[in-house]
Amino acid sequence: FLPKKHESSISLRPWFSGMDPLNDCPICFETYEPEPEVPPGEERPEPVGRHWPVKLDCCQQSLCCHCQLCLARCPFCRIRWHGDPEEEENGGHFWQRRSFPNPILTVWGTTLAFDAIRVMASAGMSGVRVVATAAAAAVAEASPAVLVGGAAGAAAIAGGFALMKAAEHSPQQAERLRGAVRDRERYQLLPDEERGESFQMAVQRAVACIWDALEWHLSPQWAGMPHVYTGSLWRDKARQKHHQCLSSLLASSDTAASSDAELLSRRLWGDLIFLFLLWLDFNPHTPNWGSSPSYGLPPMHICWHNRWREDLRHVVSDFARYLQNEAVEAGLPTKEKDMAECLVAMLDHILSWEVLTLDRGSSDLIKASWWNYPSFCKNLQERFAEAWAATVAPPEAEVECRSFQTHAEAMAERELEDEFHNLWCM
Repeated sequence: FLPKKHESSISLRPWFSGMDPLNDCPICFETYEPEPEVPPGEERPEPVGRHWPVKLDCCQQSLCCHCQLCLARCPFCRIRWHGDPEEEENGGHFWQRRSFPNPILTVWGTTLAFDAIRVMASAGMSGVRVVATAAAAAVAEASPAVLVGGAAGAAAIAGGFALMKAAEHSPQQAERLRGAVRDRERYQLLPDEERGESFQMAVQRAVACIWDALEWHLSPQWAGMPHVYTGSLWRDKARQKHHQCLSSLLASSDTAASSDAELLSRRLWGDLIFLFLLWLDFNPHTPNWGSSPSYGLPPMHICWHNRWREDLRHVVSDFARYLQNEAVEAGLPTKEKDMAECLVAMLDHILSWEVLTLDRGSSDLIKASWWNYPSFCKNLQERFAEAWAATVAPPEAEVECRSFQTHAEAMAERELEDEFHNLWCM
């Protein structure tokens, strides 16, 4: 909250009123991002939802790659970029490309309501009146669809101040996740002695449970229903089932091992299973937010999906770095290490999905047709099958498949904040 002497100067203009023409896109008002370097063998990520700066050939103006992709013509000189005049004659939009998201709504659809609530919280005014005023000011030059959707959405969640806070990155939530890893009980993966299981059989059982969880996550929640990413009662029930399946594989770390190499394998697979349990901790309630006991703050553990996945990707990257250290390289069988790297890379791909709506979003690793979630899941399932085939194939087999080894090495080289380093050290 602001000091009283500043309350009268609070502006109801949204966050982009101070737009910087050198660093912000003039269409969606998002700040330009540096274009990521693409590792050898990997595909360039889809530009939708990204904001890399683009210099236009037609008039030498600049805007972000997302807006250039979604607009049918240049907003400055009006030269057509995509399609042809016949589209307009058949009902196509003069500015927006058919079947592409509105670049303004993509940004405002998830931020306008929260900007209105921020104004309400700062100014200390009554809820609905300020929400309506702020929304009207924010969309003074926008389309009626933005006004109706944004203002109504803001009014609907005027009481959801906790959600607004969850949407912002929280150092406390990031530290809670790091603490869950640092303070974890050192479980091991142990064979089932009653079944006469060997350790390799226990590894195969763990891999099967992880694969089941991955396949479940990438499949429709219910046969015949739309394939979307959101919460539901049956999704939560299935999530708990997979969580319990993986938890049942772990045993206390005080069990003796026949050798240091066996102890290393047991603990590493125990940590890998624990990593997937952190992923399964998250229960989405809507596409954009949910709850996680290992990330969200008590008592409700509410957290924003995209903030949670960003921090969990840091934890996953640190695990990939841990797999590259000398002790693991020397003590872990090559095939076990390859499988662990492949599974960690799969989880990183799952977490690459940045949610926008129920069925729309983007990934910096996997292309999705029209930024469609079912397309992302289908392409990911195919990529997972290819990578796993390359991983488990015998050395003498001539398999023309791409593994995830290069990606796992790139994960280990990612720049992370110091707080996310060495979380998995034994």
